[in-house]
Amino acid sequence: MYHIYPEPAHVQFGEGSLNPVSAFDAAIDEPILSECRQAGFFAESALQALCTHDKPAQTCRFLAKKQEDIHPEGYRLLIDASGIAVHVKTGAGLFYALQTLRQLSGQCGGGFPFLEITDYPSLDIRGVMLDIGRNKIPSMETMYALLDMLSSMRINHVQFYMEGYCYQYKNYPYLFTDETPVTGEEFRALDKYAKSRFIDLVPNQNVLGHMDQWLATPQLNPLAECEDGFMFENLFWRPPMTLDVNDPKSLGFVTEMLDDLLENFSSSFLNVNMDEPFELGKGKNKEKAKETGTSALYLDYVRKINDYCKSKHRRMMMWGDQVLENPASVASLPKDVVLLDWIYEGDAHFETHAKLMRQTGLDYCLCPGTSSWCSFTGRSDNMKKNIQDAVSCAAAYGGKGIITTDWGDLGHWQYISCSYPAFSLTGLYGWSGSKASEETACRFCNQYLYQDASGTAYQTAYALGNYYHFEHSPLYNCTLSFAVMSSKYSFDSPEEFDSKMQRLLTLSANIARTNHIPAREPVLAPDYEGLQGYLDKMEEKIDALRLGCADASLITAEMRNGIRMIRHGSMLYRSLAGHRQDKELLKADFISLYEQLDSLLREHYRLWCARNRRGGFGKSISHMLHLLRFYQKQIKELSAER
Repeated sequence: MYHIYPEPAHVQFGEGSLNPVSAFDAAIDEPILSECRQAGFFAESALQALCTHDKPAQTCRFLAKKQEDIHPEGYRLLIDASGIAVHVKTGAGLFYALQTLRQLSGQCGGGFPFLEITDYPSLDIRGVMLDIGRNKIPSMETMYALLDMLSSMRINHVQFYMEGYCYQYKNYPYLFTDETPVTGEEFRALDKYAKSRFIDLVPNQNVLGHMDQWLATPQLNPLAECEDGFMFENLFWRPPMTLDVNDPKSLGFVTEMLDDLLENFSSSFLNVNMDEPFELGKGKNKEKAKETGTSALYLDYVRKINDYCKSKHRRMMMWGDQVLENPASVASLPKDVVLLDWIYEGDAHFETHAKLMRQTGLDYCLCPGTSSWCSFTGRSDNMKKNIQDAVSCAAAYGGKGIITTDWGDLGHWQYISCSYPAFSLTGLYGWSGSKASEETACRFCNQYLYQDASGTAYQTAYALGNYYHFEHSPLYNCTLSFAVMSSKYSFDSPEEFDSKMQRLLTLSANIARTNHIPAREPVLAPDYEGLQGYLDKMEEKIDALRLGCADASLITAEMRNGIRMIRHGSMLYRSLAGHRQDKELLKADFISLYEQLDSLLREHYRLWCARNRRGGFGKSISHMLHLLRFYQKQIKELSAER
């Protein structure tokens, strides 16, 4: 029995197989060959990589014919005694057919089983968006490796989400001297590399909300809607994040940035985000908002940015959170905009918004998440349910595809390897449909991604992301262990910790209400002992892995340090919620927590530097350092009470 990832639309195996191939007698139609070469993909070299020097071996006929009535990324593959024949419409189809041949060869001792495959994707856009805008910017080696991995999963659309100075804008290095941004030369190299793997590398830059890193500088602060910051949902103060949409200098600032960025990308798309402009119409434009409405302010700015995109021959992508609750606003959007709809909870569903966008004639993508951020090691069951729902609704209601997001909120503490299962499921469901078997992704990852002789790496990574089930927490978009340690609602005393937890519950209730998520009882009831037992078993599973991939030692070290973080957050909650009456026990807890955090931070730095640039690390761990100071203070105060 042979296994192919993603699952082909139609496959029929015959009796017999070709012997291992020592050379190919290849004939590839010139239009296909030319397209591949223009993209930077050399099919002849890919064929040569399938050859073996083992005996018995033979020369194999290989034909690749252009066929117009095939899906642009699809292929028809026939293997019989006469050789291998592939029919494709484009170079991408040949690229994916050769991926299938690589998998088959590995399962057939270098030969190829007789078969006939007709294959094509369920969705046109199968994307991943990686956050490089909040602290963590991958090294070039990491980004190249990610593009390799994602292309093997038939991901054809990648974005590096940007806010702040994560790209080396020519006019602003003097404002961000401690950063290690991606340069224009590096983006041009990545663009070329992605194209050779039939990935559309789409430029991405926020141009309205999430501008806090820029607006924190005295030179750019005057462009803010609320220069002195604002109260967020009456829960806590936030620094200025949103541009003043009526100040011509705001438009000049963002278009200058985009001019600089766009020269490095060949994609016809540009994602300008436009999400979460929390202060819009609440500061300088408060009177204007009263006259025309906040939606009018927003839509006017959208049209200006869209006009800019068209002037640059780019098709604008933007988030839909500001318009999808108002059908009139959706109908008022320029029809050439591609709307992106995000939902990150498996208990919420894309269907309502998907139907609305289809009715209004907009092209759109649905955007689930890896559920890795604010979690340490993920929320795997939630992630799978979220991605399946996005694929199902996009296919049912005319969506262009899905873009699975991998965010870096509140420090970007999680490691990229905890998102590998999510990436593989994005590729599987995006190509084969939401009913495809997860076992297909499991086998693929264990054999090709992890190269795990134990055959359990995918299952272990996935299970490690299910620790949140022991937390019995009604929090959304995060786990309790992470929330306790995070910078959201800092605390300097046990009493302030109580206030933090109450505000987190209030915020989660607001998120549930806004996103139509079924309400949960606002009670935290973690099973501490059950969680520790689960993590003990996970450590045993990690010890049993036999990874052979290039980053094998990194993956297992990231898993182990992720567990240390979970243990730390869960112990901190138990100590502050349950041990306050026993001062000696509480003091002992704080001494242990201090030692734990210092130790895991040392390892965290090593792992960070193995995959990422150093700039941003200090900001990322600033709240961990705050916790260390909190522990020191509590130890001193408890010692003085004796």
